[in-house]
Amino acid sequence: MEPEVTPTLAEAGCETVPAETRGVETLGVAPIPDSERTLRPGSLFVIWGLASASATTPVIGLVLKGTDLPSFAWLNVLALLVGLAPSMLLAHMGRQVPIISMVMARRTYGVAGATVLAALYTIVGAGWFGLNTDVGGEILATLFPGYGATWYVILGVVQIALVFFGMEVLAKFYNYTALLFLLCYAVLAYFLFARHPLVLPAQQGPVAWGPDIDLILSFSLLAWAYIFPTVSRFCPAPHAGERPRDRVLYLLNPSIGVMAAVLLMGALGLLTLQMTGNWNIALLGRSLPVWGEISAVGVILAIAHCNAMNLYPAVTSLLAVVNVTGERSQRLLQPAVVIMLGVFATLLALLGILDVIQGFLSLLGALLFPFTFILVVDWFHGRYYADAVSSFYRRPARLTQWLSWPAPWAIAMLIVGVALGESKDPLRGAAGHYLPWQVCSALLVTVVYYLGLRVIARRGPGSGRGSHAAEPSRASTTCCAAR
Repeated sequence: MEPEVTPTLAEAGCETVPAETRGVETLGVAPIPDSERTLRPGSLFVIWGLASASATTPVIGLVLKGTDLPSFAWLNVLALLVGLAPSMLLAHMGRQVPIISMVMARRTYGVAGATVLAALYTIVGAGWFGLNTDVGGEILATLFPGYGATWYVILGVVQIALVFFGMEVLAKFYNYTALLFLLCYAVLAYFLFARHPLVLPAQQGPVAWGPDIDLILSFSLLAWAYIFPTVSRFCPAPHAGERPRDRVLYLLNPSIGVMAAVLLMGALGLLTLQMTGNWNIALLGRSLPVWGEISAVGVILAIAHCNAMNLYPAVTSLLAVVNVTGERSQRLLQPAVVIMLGVFATLLALLGILDVIQGFLSLLGALLFPFTFILVVDWFHGRYYADAVSSFYRRPARLTQWLSWPAPWAIAMLIVGVALGESKDPLRGAAGHYLPWQVCSALLVTVVYYLGLRVIARRGPGSGRGSHAAEPSRASTTCCAAR
């Protein structure tokens, strides 16, 4: 038998972008060419730290009111430890195969299942973009009254413009504005402590460790982790000569960036709530003549930093819906989708419709825990990332191939996981107090999912995953050098 040919990224539909289009990202959902994979570990930390440091992040201080600072710090550390393994693996998966997570999901949930999930997460990203724009507009209208809807329009236009130019420009924006963002919030923190008596939050009753860890994870790390591959696909592929330090940083920096922002801004929210009665430190700018303008800059940056990582993945998710094969023939498709989706989400904020759909967005957020865990386990079990990159972009030839194995099993476990996670906490006593039920329920269905794969696999090579047996299993040395 002749050895199989290893395709290059270009042969998998990842040709280099012509020079005249480099100003605007037109990659769509195609694999990222090696020449475009230049994102470094430090940039990953900055991107995810600032994306997590939204103007609404201090609200976790209001949500966890009655918690003291040491307990809040421990809750964040424990949440990081609980969500670290899947988050690290998702960050690595984007480096290993430079494609977005919703394209990766096709091999687990089927093309049909992944397309439906991509459509749902388009709504999630656009919805949170609108919600953050709404909050930012209200804050700016409070600091600088009399402009009404103008602030919403300005925020929407600025954020759409950032995403319009793609990840290369976004990475520079995060790196260049990080220091200014920190300076703005440092000024607000200075006036908080200078003008108000220091009152540390006190613990009121026992800490509900399990439910609070669930809350923080759904608010932060596991709410972002499924997007990690969408950003880390712009990082260089792992290779034999890579420094161990760099490899570790590529794995850790996205998770640590997200949780560092939640820890610092959440603690600031707790202190501000205790000292002023309001969790939103940005509103201190109302009483600061010149420094209020500085706080407004900080608010704008915080909103833009977070919303860029809401809109950009939403755009790529929608592109995964409309472009199954990843073809790059329609080069204006991605810029057009950015404008369309950004305008739609901004209009939602202006019209106040988002108040109606917040419950729906929260329900969709319940998908994230089981979706993430099942995707990671499937990667381990199936070793799909040894396949050619082009295998993620095959358009099904027959109706049954839209939901070929293991898609029915994965979708069933995903639905069960959502139902369990949203059910009343079945844990009682100490178990309910210390164990995060949403994480536990997601782990439970993931274990059942894995056992089901093993049982089917034992029936023989023609069963279960054998539905993919006819597909060529070509190892891609470009994407899988570290395996």
